[in-house]
Amino acid sequence: MANSLYAVVLAGGQSKRIKSKLPKVFHRVSGRMMIEWVIESTLALEPERIILVGNTTNHTLLRQVAKGYGNVDVIVQKVPRGTGDAVRYARELIPEDALVYVGSGDAPLIRGSTLKAMYERMLSHDADAVILTAEVPDPSGYGRIVREGDRFVRIVEDRDATDEERRIREVNAGFYMFRARPLFEALERISPDNAQGEYYLTDVFNHMDKVVVHRTDDYEEILGVNTRRQLAEVERIMQQRIKGRWMDEGITFILPETIYVEYAVEIGRDTVIYPNVALLGRTRIGEGCVIGPNRVLKDEVVPEGTVLL
Repeated sequence: MANSLYAVVLAGGQSKRIKSKLPKVFHRVSGRMMIEWVIESTLALEPERIILVGNTTNHTLLRQVAKGYGNVDVIVQKVPRGTGDAVRYARELIPEDALVYVGSGDAPLIRGSTLKAMYERMLSHDADAVILTAEVPDPSGYGRIVREGDRFVRIVEDRDATDEERRIREVNAGFYMFRARPLFEALERISPDNAQGEYYLTDVFNHMDKVVVHRTDDYEEILGVNTRRQLAEVERIMQQRIKGRWMDEGITFILPETIYVEYAVEIGRDTVIYPNVALLGRTRIGEGCVIGPNRVLKDEVVPEGTVLL
């Protein structure tokens, strides 16, 4: 990347609605923790550093995850005072002439290619900030993107929107690109003067000169996880992606909706996989194999031409 870029991943959510002793960013989707999916997508930006902002209960686990990467730091937001405050904690690690990406740690479907497109839009428009947006079937609960023509005007939260604004289907996806200096200056100007008593990162756009949007055509990639139902939906979509990629590589899935394939599995061309099969861990299947129904393979090596019926 031409400009030095630092990534801030917000991973300090309280995880109350998922009702688990395990913080939500450590729940797995297709065999990989959500926070790992997010880190892998963020690496597409080739950042100088990735800064994970955790909380007082999950920072130890975050540091264990960070050890698997060469350029990931963990900082702790000691008191949960909002997304704007969380980014403030990362300020001391970021040069003022850098670009800053800010994203959510509980949105494992985001693609690295989308983040790179945001970066390119930042440079091509010489903007202070880029907001990722998507047009969703049901915008309830999302902040709406208010425009005048193609020009971004503001983000209006669902609870504050007028009836006309609630009909807007283009929403704030929760992923942003900033120039560091305008970001830090704006962070000094926002206040917790809202119902939650928090510093909202989205308030910084009211104090910036040039803000543009980048809309993804695939709204599913912005989906976050706050509940078990949302976790199940994200898993369904990730499985579609994984199995779709393998089908494009010459693999036959018979009734693919009944087959589960984790992210690290490798499958050789012309292999046929029957219903009710789970392929887990680092299973390796050679070319021209047949995997019969009702099987679970975990960390297994299946030689070329094997028939398991």
